[in-house]
Amino acid sequence: MEELLQHLERRIQGLLQKFEYLKVSQQHMQQSKQSLAREKERLLIKHKGVVTQIESMVARLKALEGL
Repeated sequence: MEELLQHLERRIQGLLQKFEYLKVSQQHMQQSKQSLAREKERLLIKHKGVVTQIESMVARLKALEGL
């Protein structure tokens, strides 16, 4: 009986360690996800600005062709 209790105690300790590891891993993944979402938003804004600049250049080139 004592052996079974020791085995269960070791098993519980192992599960608690895995739980803590997974909890920390999840926190890191959440932080990474938030960071990637901010980076995506920044890049989308930058992309929109570049598209606007290119459209403006194309419009100016078309205007020059008409001269």
